[in-house]
Amino acid sequence: MVAIVTDSSVGYSTAEITSRGILSVVPLNYQLGGYFYEEYASDKNGEFLPLMARLSPCKTAQPALNNFIRTFQSLTDKGCDVICIVLSSALSGTYSSACFAADQVGGNIRVVDSATIGPGMHLLVDEAVNMAKCGLSFEDIVAHLEGLKKKIGIVFTVESLDRLLYGGRLNNAKAKATLNLRPVFELKGKILFKANARGSREKLEMLCGLVPDNVRRLIVGRCGQDTDVGDFTAMLKNRFPQVYIHQRVLGPVLSIHTGVGAFGAAYVTND
Repeated sequence: MVAIVTDSSVGYSTAEITSRGILSVVPLNYQLGGYFYEEYASDKNGEFLPLMARLSPCKTAQPALNNFIRTFQSLTDKGCDVICIVLSSALSGTYSSACFAADQVGGNIRVVDSATIGPGMHLLVDEAVNMAKCGLSFEDIVAHLEGLKKKIGIVFTVESLDRLLYGGRLNNAKAKATLNLRPVFELKGKILFKANARGSREKLEMLCGLVPDNVRRLIVGRCGQDTDVGDFTAMLKNRFPQVYIHQRVLGPVLSIHTGVGAFGAAYVTND
């Protein structure tokens, strides 16, 4: 049997993890002030945003190596082949940790660098789970994922650049977040600055325009339950009336790097 492992930035709820059956989620780590936490399912992280707003430093860290080792060992002991899908290696050391753990455990374990994060990983992991449940072979699933991840992208914006810069995820002096300017980014393996949008309408039009014509799934993600994505979602629905648009709220790890008010869309194309 093929089992799927991923990290907590994927953003599944407890019910979603349970419903997928063959899925295991390894928690990422984060720090708010002097307090250290593990990121859990999306419904198990409590009210982290108020703490994030008033405590410093706010940092993230890759999963503890032992968490990967225990997860891999448990699955291989049951006779499972393991496919582990983790967030982009350009943005995190999680991929390296998972590879090291796989070498320590042995067995048939393949670690896939998703080249994306959060909602983008959600699209990739969903596909992996569906293929495994349909009985595709280990090698066929891995090969399909390697091709599919090239069809997945994220477009997003932030209210402030402070958290991206502090976390070392952005190195582009052209990106601006001023009274009337907001940066627009694309994520394809790493964060790519696209333009500074003037005003809310231009920002939404830029974001929507970066989504390819041939999408088959869309997820709108936002940092903070109160972040308004109504106009953005409506614009996407108008452009892609045949595509159902899922909604997700980012967990603590991604929120630490984007900040409240950030939002965007993850997509997967047909070809």
